[in-house]
Amino acid sequence: MAYLGRTPANVPVTASDIPDNSITAAKILDGVITPADLSANAVTTAKIAGDAVDGTKIADNAIDSEHYADGSIDTAHVADAAITAAKIHSAVELGGPSLGASSIIRTNAQTISENITIPATSNGGSFGPISVADGYTVTVAGYWAII
Repeated sequence: MAYLGRTPANVPVTASDIPDNSITAAKILDGVITPADLSANAVTTAKIAGDAVDGTKIADNAIDSEHYADGSIDTAHVADAAITAAKIHSAVELGGPSLGASSIIRTNAQTISENITIPATSNGGSFGPISVADGYTVTVAGYWAII
């Protein structure tokens, strides 16, 4: 069989010998095309089969909060010590540090190492003795009891 006047057995076929749009998916053997053969951005969302992407195909840190399904974050999916007081809304009332079953003994540190202001509209209480580290102040406009 001759192709363009040549016999493929003794003359290589080049890309210019192949008419545009003449190679279809049916003519390509399975496994012949590799990722290295694809041009940048050649695979689009429209070309990915439904349910074809699983967790192994998603890069670390690739999913942000816009892509979480509602209700998908539960306590099983929150790392230990990941939620700090800074992440808890100020309207949430916390019982503070404590020891024992049912938090029977309330605790507090013995040294204040931050600037604290107790506003005139608040009352505060601590268990003593309490010291204030150098360079820090406690301003009391309301009431502060140290027991």
